[in-house]
Amino acid sequence: MAQKQIGAILLVAGTSIGSGMIALPMVLAKLGIIPSVIVMLVVWASSYKCSLASLELNLQSKKGLPLPALGRKFSGRKAEAIGAISLKTLLYSLLAVYIYGLASIAQKLADFYWRADVSALSPATYIAFGTAAILLLPIKWIDYVNRIAFAGLLAIFLMLLCGIVASVDSSRLPLFISASPSCVYSVLSVAFTSFGFHVIFHTLANYCELDAKTLKKAFFYGSLIPAAVYIAWTYGVLGVLYGANETFYAQMSAGQKDVGDLIKELSSISSLPNVRLLVWLLSISAILTSILGVGAALADSLDFMLKDKITSKFVRKTTCSALAVAPSYVAAIAIPNAFIKIFGFAGAILSIIAIFMPIYLFYKANIKRLYYKELSKKWLTALILLFGILVALSEII
Repeated sequence: MAQKQIGAILLVAGTSIGSGMIALPMVLAKLGIIPSVIVMLVVWASSYKCSLASLELNLQSKKGLPLPALGRKFSGRKAEAIGAISLKTLLYSLLAVYIYGLASIAQKLADFYWRADVSALSPATYIAFGTAAILLLPIKWIDYVNRIAFAGLLAIFLMLLCGIVASVDSSRLPLFISASPSCVYSVLSVAFTSFGFHVIFHTLANYCELDAKTLKKAFFYGSLIPAAVYIAWTYGVLGVLYGANETFYAQMSAGQKDVGDLIKELSSISSLPNVRLLVWLLSISAILTSILGVGAALADSLDFMLKDKITSKFVRKTTCSALAVAPSYVAAIAIPNAFIKIFGFAGAILSIIAIFMPIYLFYKANIKRLYYKELSKKWLTALILLFGILVALSEII
């Protein structure tokens, strides 16, 4: 079980750490470092606490079930339909973000190193086919691939962070840019999506054999790792960009720069070839870990829907893999500047999946004996609901 706990922690962290490393500096630039740290700590604590309701529902079901199945079990077909639509919308949105982001980075990489004018369509196509192929693997193999990618991500991150932090001019830090309510509201949705581990509850519930303590530790430490990574990364990126190119920083704050532009600018700041290479490797490996987690969750939920209709396991996995990737690929290539647009939209959907639906089903279930006693505190539930409302409103604002 210890090995599974480590694997579960890394899957939670790997699912979270991804496009958020790129998206967070882009949207938090308008706040400054200190307000950004406060926002990320609040989002992390809220994300972890609201995860307990979903875990509790899976444990009470005696089997890991995706949100639609939980909705049907504890409420009925209407809740099942709402859960299914919300979950699929979120997963497809996130996968589209990852395909778009990785394609944008590949496009800028080709331009930066080889001066090649590559259309974003080509790398997006290769990424889509590669993702579909990986999703054909068993969950155990995906876990191993994720461990390797995540270990590489952390190693690259630590080396790169040292280089970036060393380049930060402490006398020229964007500590406070704006802490107005409207600015804070505008980043909540993207920040919440960056902790998007809420899509793999049922997968890990089964993987950890419904062990309540293992699951709680997995989601606590698995969400704490990305919180620490995001805070350190945002400090380094905002600090070095503000000191080296204030014009670019202002343009990024105004939403005038894309994900590939950020990575290209970071790699341009350092004259050291090794640091430049680490920037590209970090951005690629970060998105790759998220593709693995979200792609596995989407394919798993589709497999659950089709298991009675397609009896052949190979045909079913191939169908689920294709159905998972194709719509996201189309969205990634069809929506211009899709990265932040889809990322923010995903946050509003995530508030339904991670907060509103689980809490509704939790009270609908009328559970007598809780695995997680803190869920009996009504004030905690009220705070989580308030946070969910703020997240949903942030996308509207």
